[in-house]
Amino acid sequence: MAKKRQKAAAAGAPEWMVTYGDMVTLLLCFFVLIVSFSEIKREDEFQAVVEEIKKAFGMKGGGGKIPTPDDPELSLIEKLEYLELKKDKQPSPQEVNDPAIEGETPTVKTIRPGELYAVGGPIVFEPGSAELSEASRVQLGPVIEEIKGANNLILIKGHTARLEIAGRHSDYKDLWELSFARSKAIFDYLTSEDVGLRSERFKLISAADKEPLIERAYSLDDQQPNRRAELMVSASIVDDYSQPTAVGGP
Repeated sequence: MAKKRQKAAAAGAPEWMVTYGDMVTLLLCFFVLIVSFSEIKREDEFQAVVEEIKKAFGMKGGGGKIPTPDDPELSLIEKLEYLELKKDKQPSPQEVNDPAIEGETPTVKTIRPGELYAVGGPIVFEPGSAELSEASRVQLGPVIEEIKGANNLILIKGHTARLEIAGRHSDYKDLWELSFARSKAIFDYLTSEDVGLRSERFKLISAADKEPLIERAYSLDDQQPNRRAELMVSASIVDDYSQPTAVGGP
């Protein structure tokens, strides 16, 4: 009885495996691109995406951990991100190399540095007025005792409310003039003979309505905290501001 010739099996994997492998590779690349272009800041979210990809491709287990942007292995990526941010950053005025107009003193210096400390509470004024009331003078009493023996620079900043009257129907041209008059009223009192503080210790500032304590104030009562003047003591000493006297001559 003749033996049937057995058909030899084809060598290698079936053809459909090649197509399936190509599809899986393309899908893997697709998911990698999605993760690469997405901004995942938290590590747990990053690992969750990785786990979902592994499940989609039938991967189980795995003792390793894919590095996150916080890991030292990604220092190169962090450097690239830093260079990208640096490239997009606009130059600050200090970084601009364009030559400016040169004055008598070509070097840039810090002008009169010094930290400021508020003393006492705000001195409140009546609407449209720069007159220092008797209650305000009493309020300034403890402040005077606190600063009388020192030699620090004192700043007096005057403020106004936005709806205060200034112009044709007021003694003041505008809110700038009114706020300066309030700081000047306190200055006149503190340098008067009754108090006796040196005028060289003071600097007056007019802020108008640009620094309100209450933004939305429509009634006179609500505007009261904005109609004020404030005293601030600088850490700088008045003697530091005096110009040195030239010694010697031809």
